[in-house]
Amino acid sequence: MQITKKIKINSNDYYIIVDVEYKKQEKDLPQLCLKNYKEDYWDGGDCSILIEEVEKNYTQEKLEQYNKGIGFMTDVLYIYNRIPFISGIKCIYISSKDNVLYIEDYISKQEIDKYIKDFNVKMNDNSHFKLMDARTWRL
Repeated sequence: MQITKKIKINSNDYYIIVDVEYKKQEKDLPQLCLKNYKEDYWDGGDCSILIEEVEKNYTQEKLEQYNKGIGFMTDVLYIYNRIPFISGIKCIYISSKDNVLYIEDYISKQEIDKYIKDFNVKMNDNSHFKLMDARTWRL
């Protein structure tokens, strides 16, 4: 299952895609968890708080560590560096002229990781990230 949540960076609306799945917990009760992430805790409220903090802490200076000149990728790297459990990011452009979908961009986690490797992008260490613990968030 996928959950999509909106995040506004600069003047662009992005949508993070999160893969989740139901897992058996104590007494065989189902619990919605992050899929394919080492810390599988999922809570939509915690994710919304994280998104608000990422939006609030956005600055041009923070973007300088990423590639300059490619706005979409710079924003993607900024988001991914702070929300490492996503499975993809998309951006939807709506035409202001007739209010219809103009362009939809999507990049997967695998493509982001490949870009980081291919272009030697320095990312912050986020290996201790836990959604349930705001002290581990790198904002």
